[in-house]
Amino acid sequence: MRSYEELTRLGRLRRMRDLAQSALASYGLSSARFALARCSGNVLYRVYSEGPEEHTRADGLFEPGQYLLRIHWLGYRDKDAVELELEWLTAMRAERDLPVPEPVRTCDGALLVRVSSPDVPDPRYCSLLHWVRGRRIGDRAVAKHYSEQGQLMAKMHDFSQTWTMPERARPRTYDWNGLLREVPALCLPVDDVWSLLPEPYLGPFESVAGQVRQAMETLGDGASTFGMIHADLGVDANLLFWRGRPRAIDFDESGLGYWIYDLAVALEHCREHEDFARNRDALLDSYCELRALPGGQLRYLGLFLAALDVHIGLWANAVACIHPDRKSVRRRAERCLRLVESHLEGCSS
Repeated sequence: MRSYEELTRLGRLRRMRDLAQSALASYGLSSARFALARCSGNVLYRVYSEGPEEHTRADGLFEPGQYLLRIHWLGYRDKDAVELELEWLTAMRAERDLPVPEPVRTCDGALLVRVSSPDVPDPRYCSLLHWVRGRRIGDRAVAKHYSEQGQLMAKMHDFSQTWTMPERARPRTYDWNGLLREVPALCLPVDDVWSLLPEPYLGPFESVAGQVRQAMETLGDGASTFGMIHADLGVDANLLFWRGRPRAIDFDESGLGYWIYDLAVALEHCREHEDFARNRDALLDSYCELRALPGGQLRYLGLFLAALDVHIGLWANAVACIHPDRKSVRRRAERCLRLVESHLEGCSS
């Protein structure tokens, strides 16, 4: 039998099915059907069970009898970080009934299960979530969708501000180092990532990094500015809609960060759209109807958008250097540079 490292992508996914089957047995779902949903970091399966379903709800939040099984990306997040995400989701569902995925516990009551196979190197952690019903809006999004998103984010941030995090928790942190010095998806030392930047990138990226450091020192990391955030919630990807109401999914990037950074992420994909100002105002006005952002946090929105550009630009440039055939990633890095330069020009005018 060929080693796992010698296999094609399809061959590795065939081996992963054994892990998925073992994981489902831990949840009492040995007979459930499952199909690959996506393989991008985590390996995701959509699971179909014919057993009794206790999550049939009037609001249709979950698809009855369907689940999302995640085989977590080896080396991307440690066990404690994944467990924190699952505990946070469980608390948001139980205490506020927020429209987010609800984790399923194993037959032994655990949120996370460790599975292994002789044909796959290293054990993997797996988790199971109820499948959230809804559709992505994408480029069809208009101001009302951003308004709905603002309301949901305000409720999530409000919950996070008062939630007591488990003492053992070790979340990913979007402070200055976490946002601008670490690129975990690459598994590269940070100095290597910065050294890969072409000369035109270095000055603008360093300038924004300096501004962000000053802003974070001003904002501090108290509960009024900093807490558990989704960190990847946008109408282009991880926000679903069902009958006009939003549902947040894919909390894989979640961690501790600034509320204003989470709002910046929500606007990243429509930065160059002609309706950007209208969408931005709809998001922020709706958010602030439910939850205030004290201390002038809103004035940093543009800066945190630029910080996100640097964060993405570091990743995209490094990937483009390692895999020069991925031209779309190089174009993404170039877009980040263009947006950073635009931010700096606006600051100087």
